Amino acid sequence: MIVFVGYVMYQEERRLEQAVELELELDEQAVELLGEAEVGPGVVGPAPRVQREPEPSASPGSGLVEQPPVVVAPRVSVLRNPQVVARISNGPALIESWALQEFDERLPDGNEPIELLDPEVPILTTDVAGLTGSSFAGQRYEVVSETEKEVVQRAVNAAGVFTRTIRLDPDGYGFDLELAFESRRVDPVDAAFEVRIPARVNDRADFRELSLVAYDSADGITREFVNGWGIPGFFDFGSAPASRANVARKAKWTGMDVQFFSGVVIDPRDRARLDVDFDGIDPGDTAQAIARLPAIAVGSGVAVEDRLRGFLGPKTAAALGAADPSLQQTVDRGWSWLEPLTRFFEVALDWLYTIIPNYGWSIIVLTILVRIVTAPLMVKQMRSAERMREVQPKIKALQERYADDRQRQSEEMMKLYREEKINPLGGCLPLLLQMPVLIGLFYALRTSIGLRHAPWIFWVNDLSQPATLFTIPGVDFPVRLLPLIMGGSMYVQQKMMPQTGMDPVQARMMLIMMPGMMLLISYTFPSGLVLYWTVSNLLGIAHQYWVRNHLQPQG
Repeated sequence: MIVFVGYVMYQEERRLEQAVELELELDEQAVELLGEAEVGPGVVGPAPRVQREPEPSASPGSGLVEQPPVVVAPRVSVLRNPQVVARISNGPALIESWALQEFDERLPDGNEPIELLDPEVPILTTDVAGLTGSSFAGQRYEVVSETEKEVVQRAVNAAGVFTRTIRLDPDGYGFDLELAFESRRVDPVDAAFEVRIPARVNDRADFRELSLVAYDSADGITREFVNGWGIPGFFDFGSAPASRANVARKAKWTGMDVQFFSGVVIDPRDRARLDVDFDGIDPGDTAQAIARLPAIAVGSGVAVEDRLRGFLGPKTAAALGAADPSLQQTVDRGWSWLEPLTRFFEVALDWLYTIIPNYGWSIIVLTILVRIVTAPLMVKQMRSAERMREVQPKIKALQERYADDRQRQSEEMMKLYREEKINPLGGCLPLLLQMPVLIGLFYALRTSIGLRHAPWIFWVNDLSQPATLFTIPGVDFPVRLLPLIMGGSMYVQQKMMPQTGMDPVQARMMLIMMPGMMLLISYTFPSGLVLYWTVSNLLGIAHQYWVRNHLQPQG
């Protein structure tokens, strides 16, 4: 095995060396063809020489005009503002790097500005759809002009001239994308500008929930996780799912999305005009959102243009609102009826943070406040459970007496409930009323970007990620103390709860299975969520103990 792995690694290194040598050789050949040129501001590599294009000639029997090929050397321009440093490529995909200066990414060698794009998957491939027999999708562009905030590029083929301009906002995370096409065909065509935003699954901490998204005001947000797109689901039973699907309605924006960051193109018009497809490039690994603007009739020699807005940045209220108010929908706040409650908890958590500048302690205080507010419901539920526990011997006696007559057993039990003034559902209703509060708090903690890289105490240095105390050598298994405490506290709480009417064997199974399942689920959850559940369980244990020892059940 060691020899095999070593051989594979050696071969991989040789392939990389050969690829680098080939790339250098191609660059040298391109420079020889184009000649050396002065490097402009923010440019990496040789600048192509602007050449006068030969007069095109019509190709008999076709709508295309023959166009001599123009060789363009690779070139990268750099755009920057206080929040963003972007590398703009003249290749088919426009943006190859987008680094946020105010948000760090924790790497083994230290922190550095987070890179929102996969280095091997640049985004915003541009094309003009509807040009039969010709495409700009694989072309390299000539850089016409550039500044620190704007790059203008042009590509030419038999169909015409395609010009794209990217303009970074002076401040923030937005940009303008202007697209123009001048037809050189001899026949009219219906041309539609198209952009593609690919996304590939990776194991970086901030990108574990990578998805494709599209939004329209009628249906809201459509979200598809990249790691599941185009592969069979659990209930598909071997059927091959479609790797490409069209979003039903016209979209306002579309792109890629992760837990705390988003990258989308936005239609700046008041009405949604984008036709959107989700396409699985490599099912389960790489997918892309394809956005097409409405087709425009273009005659020979006619030029048309359109534009999009773009956003690549954090999901903070200020950043999303500045780009487009509808981008608030990228924040997953649960069901629409639950969203106001989730927003309330987000505001409450941020307010507590201004008083207690530590999100860990703020979560604990918020959990205590929620417990205080829901205390009347909790007391009602616990008191009902205690009352049921007291009459359990009588219930068991009835079950034994009428074991062979289920109807009579039910009648006698209902009679007992009336005599003892007990509602068997009295403990369920308060719990149901608490569920929206608990779920709203769950989403608030899960989506709050303030928890990203926010420390609490000791080994918990990022409340948005699982907190590993240490890793077991040899098996690389992470030991996480918070989920273990949460599972133990849930076991104690379950054990304290009265088991009314449940078979003893089932009760023992539930006592072990429920905490075990929650431990398994929470082991990969953010520390902030696990901290909330742990504190909530501990408060529930204390509350149950107080109810049992200080409150007399009310008959």
